[in-house]
Amino acid sequence: MSAFKIESCFGADINVGYFDVEEILDIMKIKSQVLGSKRIKSLIRMHGKKDRIVGIAMRQVAFEVLRTSLDEAFLPYDPYFNDGTLLNSRRERLYDAQERFLILCMSLVAGRSVRSLKKLNPGLSTKDLRSKHGRGQSLFRYFRQELNEQTREQVLSYKARMNNNMEGADGEAKLTEEMAAEQKARAALMKKAPKDTRFIPTSFDDEVVTGLKIFRDGHELLAQQVESFKRGQQLDVEALKKFCRRLIDSHTRNNFAVMALRHIKDADTYLEQHAIGMAVLGIHFAKAMQLNNAYVEVISLGALLFDLGRFRLPAAMMAKTTKMTDGEFELFRKHIQFGEQILQKCESVPKAVFQMLYDHHEKVDGSGYPEGKQGQEISVYGKIAAIIDAYDAITSEQAHKPSMGPIKACAKLEREAGLAFDKDLIKVFLKSIGPVPVGSCVSLSNGRIGFVLTLNKNFQPNLVRQVYSITSKAFIEATDIELNKSANLKSDVVIEEGVDPQDYGLQFINHIS
Repeated sequence: MSAFKIESCFGADINVGYFDVEEILDIMKIKSQVLGSKRIKSLIRMHGKKDRIVGIAMRQVAFEVLRTSLDEAFLPYDPYFNDGTLLNSRRERLYDAQERFLILCMSLVAGRSVRSLKKLNPGLSTKDLRSKHGRGQSLFRYFRQELNEQTREQVLSYKARMNNNMEGADGEAKLTEEMAAEQKARAALMKKAPKDTRFIPTSFDDEVVTGLKIFRDGHELLAQQVESFKRGQQLDVEALKKFCRRLIDSHTRNNFAVMALRHIKDADTYLEQHAIGMAVLGIHFAKAMQLNNAYVEVISLGALLFDLGRFRLPAAMMAKTTKMTDGEFELFRKHIQFGEQILQKCESVPKAVFQMLYDHHEKVDGSGYPEGKQGQEISVYGKIAAIIDAYDAITSEQAHKPSMGPIKACAKLEREAGLAFDKDLIKVFLKSIGPVPVGSCVSLSNGRIGFVLTLNKNFQPNLVRQVYSITSKAFIEATDIELNKSANLKSDVVIEEGVDPQDYGLQFINHIS
């Protein structure tokens, strides 16, 4: 059986209109290898070719076949590449083959046709995928983990179905000898492994992969909920709670990854992303306050929902790049009332969520709105909401203003302690994110500029992703450096100061994954 060659994808027609696993395998010329594997043959005998689990297994086996090719080095991303031109050189033909190959892999992971992927993501690019190898990351692991996330629910459903079949009195649909052996081996491993794997710590890069999927799902869920309440329907509170639990699990595995992903925002869909960003900050804040899981879930749900009323404001007003007029600001204030109308139609919304909605624009000195509450008149949930709302807003790129940056944002919040924000709560929040938070742009003593990815136990920067050379005044291949690891030969590298990424044409969102 011949090994797969990426060059076989050169010039292939990948823009099919619907998703068909076999067609993709045929384009890659690995269809016979996948269908000929013992696992796929066994599943087809048991369930037939059209069963959903067979399609998922075929995608899994496909990546096993492609593993060696995925872990090879790829040519650097070329933003000027045009597959519509005549490709004369071997390098151009190889780049074309790699481009089609990587996009087909994206299609296999997403379970969508290439045409559908491009429609959903007009800026679809292989830039990040091509750079992963240079950062020592495995594309095989990336794609398999992403596929696992995409198909988790279907696989769990299949396992439940098989367990029910095995327990039947007649022993119907028994596993084949091969499948039974596989299940026995897995069961033996599970006895040694923790019962719940959701909370096993992961690396920053691995959790970013999972987190991106969670964020995309959250964005889609919020968009659906907005359409629902605009039609006068209730929110799906249970689905929203389930999403918050996924965020909490991700934060538990690697809190730095989701705190970094919070920075990814598009001006066109800012409100959805702002809501998810606040949910992440709410989780982080609640854990810093050492609250139990029930409170963490409630605060994350409230953070996700308390700004929903803004979706009822005129889109043109929310997207304008100039300061609001007095009339527009008066209308803006009504988003609290609009949010209340949305939540009142729903069942099972915790009281704390309403308190976060009512009080997130109140200030402890009484200068806030809608009621001008002071000090203890403001609920603790409202005080929490005010802090995470402000921090996420001022560290985000918006249509009317750029990000202030995490370091300057911390200084601003600290200055407003006792005025806009509760002094004690601000102290807890700022300690939990550190004086140089995740996402901060810093200059290093080795002459490079980088972004802080993780913190150590003392809340000081630990892992920094270097992306720019001050010496050569040029972008560099992203490389991570651990600042406080004594075994590191470059352990003498230290942070010199925080810098404005815009001075160097940098944005954190372009370097997270």
